[in-house]
Amino acid sequence: MCAVDDCEPWVVVRHDQRTARKEYRCGECPRTIKRGERYEITTGRVAGETRWVTCRVCAHCRAAAQWLEVMCGGWPLGGLCVELRDHWHDGWASPVLGRLAAGVRLGWCDGRTPIPERAADDARRQLGKVA
Repeated sequence: MCAVDDCEPWVVVRHDQRTARKEYRCGECPRTIKRGERYEITTGRVAGETRWVTCRVCAHCRAAAQWLEVMCGGWPLGGLCVELRDHWHDGWASPVLGRLAAGVRLGWCDGRTPIPERAADDARRQLGKVA
């Protein structure tokens, strides 16, 4: 069961790709987005809420989230690690998914781990085997 199915939709949302001018904490993993790194910033308001939310996601986590976008059509912001782990336990286990879940949990060894740029391709291959 995907958590994205139970999430409240965002009524106002804006996604931007930026280059960090100062250090930020990734909203999905424990690593620090360092100056000069690319990251995605999402700003918006969830349905029924009055406060605005801003979430910054490092390039590593954004690439890992593409696996969930292919499989589920999205992911709940702030829940990437849990979602990847839950999909592993729900029978979608693969070496790539295991590395993605571990990478998010461990903070990608603070940026020394390469960005998992083929995560979406692995998800498409897995879907092809099931179909």
